[in-house]
Amino acid sequence: MRIRLNADGRVLQGTPVQIVQAMHAIAFGADGLSLSEYIDWACDHAGRMMGVQLEIAEGADEERAAAFVDAMIERELAVRL
Repeated sequence: MRIRLNADGRVLQGTPVQIVQAMHAIAFGADGLSLSEYIDWACDHAGRMMGVQLEIAEGADEERAAAFVDAMIERELAVRL
C-alpha cells in the first residue's frame, strides 16, 4: 500500500503497521509511545489541530493500524496511491 499524507505531501508505503510506524517515527512529541498509544495520540492530534475526528476501536495493533490508515483516507487526511 502507498499513501500520500495531505498535510505535507510525504509518501509512505508498506503494510498499514509499517506506514503507522513511519508516521510515528517522524511525529514530534510522540516519543516513547507504543504503536497503539501513538494511534490514540494521532487521533487526538487530528481532532485538536485539524478538527477531524478519528475514532479507532480497540484491538490488535495490526487491526488498529489498518483502521487508522483507512480512516485517514476516508477523512481526506491521506490519499491512496
